[in-house]
Amino acid sequence: MKTHLAFLLAISITLAGCGYKLGEVRPTPMRSVRSLAVPNFKNNTFESRIEVLFADTLVKKLQQDGTYRVVNTKQADAVVYCTIEKIERGALRSVQNNVLATSEFSLIVTARFEVVDEGTGRVLMQGQAIGRTSFFSGNDLQTLERQGLSNAAIDLAENLTTRLSEGW
Repeated sequence: MKTHLAFLLAISITLAGCGYKLGEVRPTPMRSVRSLAVPNFKNNTFESRIEVLFADTLVKKLQQDGTYRVVNTKQADAVVYCTIEKIERGALRSVQNNVLATSEFSLIVTARFEVVDEGTGRVLMQGQAIGRTSFFSGNDLQTLERQGLSNAAIDLAENLTTRLSEGW
């Protein structure tokens, strides 16, 4: 019994100096927030019908993370408002024997976000989130780009969830 107690004491002293912390590690402005609402994103680009895709992806990532409960706007402590600012496409690789034809594209989606406390109307956090992906060219470039947007939405949601739950 004494050896088990001594062992547990030694482990706790060792881990105390390593920077580990049990429980949540929310950013300071978000300490009082337990639930979030995520309305549809606003879209300032010419890409149509992506607002719901990005909002749903963010909701799924927040639910997977588990730091905050995702509820509707009336029940939420804070609301995450996001606006898709720009979508950049670029060529990553060209076809081996034809430098004018592209075989792989990059896709970068930039969104601005703002977390607003529902009780006070105060802005708790704001900033920019970026989602990146790449996709290969093929016969149906529009479908491939749409799938690329879905992957960029996942990356953007992961980055934004990390910002909201861990502060970086």
